[in-house]
Amino acid sequence: MNLGIIGAGATGLTAAYDAVKAGHDVTVLEAADELGGLAASIEVGGTPLERYYHHIFRSDRAVIELIEELGLGDDLRFHRPTTGIFREGRLHPFSTPWEMLRFPAFSPLDAVRFAASSAALKVVRDGERFNDGTALAWLRRWAGHGATRSVWEPLLRGKFGDRADEISMAWLWARVHSRTFELGYVHGGFQRVYAALADAVATGGGKVEFGKRLASIRQPETDHVTVTTEDGSSYSFDQLIVTTPQPVFAEAAGLPEDSTVWRNQYLGATCFVLELDRSVIPYYWLNVNDTEFPFLAVVEHTRMVDRSEYGGKHIVYVGNYVPRDDWRFTTDPAELLDAYLPWLRRVNPDFDRSWITGWRFSRAPFAQPVVTPGYRNLIPAHSTPMSRVTLATMAQIYPHDRGQNFAVAMAHRVTKMIGAC
Repeated sequence: MNLGIIGAGATGLTAAYDAVKAGHDVTVLEAADELGGLAASIEVGGTPLERYYHHIFRSDRAVIELIEELGLGDDLRFHRPTTGIFREGRLHPFSTPWEMLRFPAFSPLDAVRFAASSAALKVVRDGERFNDGTALAWLRRWAGHGATRSVWEPLLRGKFGDRADEISMAWLWARVHSRTFELGYVHGGFQRVYAALADAVATGGGKVEFGKRLASIRQPETDHVTVTTEDGSSYSFDQLIVTTPQPVFAEAAGLPEDSTVWRNQYLGATCFVLELDRSVIPYYWLNVNDTEFPFLAVVEHTRMVDRSEYGGKHIVYVGNYVPRDDWRFTTDPAELLDAYLPWLRRVNPDFDRSWITGWRFSRAPFAQPVVTPGYRNLIPAHSTPMSRVTLATMAQIYPHDRGQNFAVAMAHRVTKMIGAC
């Protein structure tokens, strides 16, 4: 078949890879000028680096198998980086079970209930049993009020703001269940994976076209679907896979407002990449359990990957998920960085602006679905009102909601569904 794919992120490129291996003609249309979607990269010290922090887990079999198939298995390295929590003006280690049990905010009973409830979530295999309840209600009942108040609730409120009380327990189950203490990262960045996929697609006769922002999707006849892009280009395909966020698809397809595709709500993502001449935190990952802070996490990438990879620079992400009308999404990046600096000094009192030798800023409007107890009923099927158009987005990997692994697995699923592999 002549297959079109909208989006050159993990789902789109994996679907294209599957399809060319099966002998189909494939064209991938990407709005940006780079591969990877939310895993797209910039360059620091001559090495690709993701715009938003990325890693994989030992349990992420779909993406690990893909990396190995692409010949990059020897470059996938697993690390045991450290985690900390910033709470009440202090840093606390939170990497190992022993450190978690000794967390100062926990009473002995809090520690036991935190450990037992977390272990239970690792054991439960079907997270959809938690569909109808909220995370905070479940946590208060099973993890206890102390552990919920000091650890879980600040994280949920930091991420979802006023929507924290509505977040489904199925979402939290997915975040806990799949995590491993070891984190995987491809030497040289995940950009190598996306470049290898694009090269494999090209070798198989397919192509990736950049700067092709979606304008419309129409199926005027039953035997083909037509795609137009904002630069005036027009394409005709036998089948089309769309991997853009659902509102983007709904607008391009002209779907009515009562369509389920319009109903899912998303938070935007903002993320600074700071290039520094020294370290800021003693951990790879720091959760900020203080809802006054304007950001959710500080991630010192070079606590996991050696800074020699980036010209000796210390690489720190400062990231957040916010509504698209929030000041942290709309403010000029230089002004936003100035606003963040006093808060970084609260994390590290010695921190000074002079430590920053360079910085980049990225934002994405549809980065985090807001997963409520009613969310399961809002997820559209992969099939759409257009018989030759298939939808494959992050909102359809429920109860998981993001992650390269689940994007890869979904790509395999939809290409099989339409007979493209």
